[in-house]
Amino acid sequence: MFWNSLLPMEAVLFAGDFSLGFPLLWLGVLVLALVVEGITAEMVSIWFAPGAFVTMVLSFFVDDFVIQLVTFAALSVLLLILAKTVFKKKFTARSKISLTNADALVGQAAMVEETIDNQKEQGVVKINGQLWTARCERDEDKPGKGQHVRIVRVAGSKLICTPMTQGRP
Repeated sequence: MFWNSLLPMEAVLFAGDFSLGFPLLWLGVLVLALVVEGITAEMVSIWFAPGAFVTMVLSFFVDDFVIQLVTFAALSVLLLILAKTVFKKKFTARSKISLTNADALVGQAAMVEETIDNQKEQGVVKINGQLWTARCERDEDKPGKGQHVRIVRVAGSKLICTPMTQGRP
């Protein structure tokens, strides 16, 4: 007959005895959580994997599916809440934001290489050996060649500057 040709595990599943069915169910949930996390990389579904693993181990000892489901849900929600609060604070406290590229220039002094005139849309400054297109923060400021300016922000590829009153920093 058909039932005789089945592997032992399949025979158990089709016979209605879920002694191996529940662990396989939780193994499937575990794999699904890992696959979804691998696809999305949002650090959300990954927290369902430990819940599924613990519940899979529990399912070998406890046959009540409601207890398994409550265990899975409680552990997964707890880990998700911890990830969004405690773990997030712990991991983000160590990482300091480092300014890179143009953002690192804000606050520094630069030498005007070509007079900055916002109305004529011209102006070049030199900082760290590099030339940058520059504009003044106020249209009435027109620092000339050789003067020093302070960089107040970066707008696209232009440095927005203010003249320095004392010349050199």
